[in-house]
Amino acid sequence: MTASRPRLLLDARKARDYGIGRYILGLLGALARRGDLDLVAVVRRADRALLPTAVSPEFCDAAHYSVSEPMAVRAAIGRVRPDIFHAPHYVLPFFPPAATVVTVHDLMHLSRPEHASPAKRAYARWMLGRVVRRAARIIVVSRATAGELAAFDGRSAAKTVVIPDGVGERFLAAIPAGERSRVRGAHGLGEAPYILFLGNDKPHKNLSGLLDAFSHVRRRGLPHGLVLAGGSPGPAAARRREAIAVRGLSDAVRDLGVVPDGDVPPLVAEATALVLPSFSEGFGIPVLEAQAAGTPVICSDRGGLPEAAGGAALFIDPDRPESITEALERLLRDARLRDTLSADGRKHAEGFTWDDVGARTLRVYEEILARPSRT
Repeated sequence: MTASRPRLLLDARKARDYGIGRYILGLLGALARRGDLDLVAVVRRADRALLPTAVSPEFCDAAHYSVSEPMAVRAAIGRVRPDIFHAPHYVLPFFPPAATVVTVHDLMHLSRPEHASPAKRAYARWMLGRVVRRAARIIVVSRATAGELAAFDGRSAAKTVVIPDGVGERFLAAIPAGERSRVRGAHGLGEAPYILFLGNDKPHKNLSGLLDAFSHVRRRGLPHGLVLAGGSPGPAAARRREAIAVRGLSDAVRDLGVVPDGDVPPLVAEATALVLPSFSEGFGIPVLEAQAAGTPVICSDRGGLPEAAGGAALFIDPDRPESITEALERLLRDARLRDTLSADGRKHAEGFTWDDVGARTLRVYEEILARPSRT
């Protein structure tokens, strides 16, 4: 590094998204604690308070995936004049600087046909092609995503580095009984045991498969409820209510919608198990968060989830609801298995910190800054 701190501009407009938002804030927090860089973030005005105090805001309210977005972010780059620009998503501005880093979390818009319209798929293909051509380095969060990106364009392999996501310290910290009780009361959960699904409404999350499996578990006499957290309001919430009602589960499923961020660790810690039956994930931050909190995990054997979970989870076939049912019944009836997964999961999650993500990402920046041909 030079005597004066290099300036990093990171696009933080998705700071409120669950997965990418966790990545943005976790990485910025780690870089801020290190103090090696002059940190600036492109951010929406309403999200300024989410940034660490050491990060300066550069405001940009351009809508995601809009015609104006690439030019608006490029204008922000022109105002800030960074040494490094980091796009934490595959959407690149027009004329990105030579020293550009892009993080690709998944290729869901291309790999899951139900996930996007033909227009969105074409947009993703165009943008990912630009990433491969224009980025100095591409960070991916799992080997699975690296493989998908290489299959999309083999030229990506030469500039791709795998840096898995981290887990926040608040999930590793002991959560007081009073805080757990407060969250139960605030969300009307009572004292009954529950299974937790933490995720949005996107089709790859496979909520319908989980509901089918849970209906079988209920018929077999297990007392657990199912709590859904993270779903969108409006029409999406109405669709969830209908899916729950048609299976006769209205009295057993609690749909919390979007949960305040501070309530998530106690909600996860209080669950008997977290279930993530996705057809695919780039990584799976909720898996690490549950493991860190000591909550046993059931997740799919697809995408980056096995990398996120290590050997400390029960793996299921998301295409077979009966596989989810069998795993749920096994885990909920076997206290010794729950204790083993809790202990093993906690040990596994302790190896994934945002400080490590920050240190490894900084090395990527340093490598780019050291190039003699950089302009």
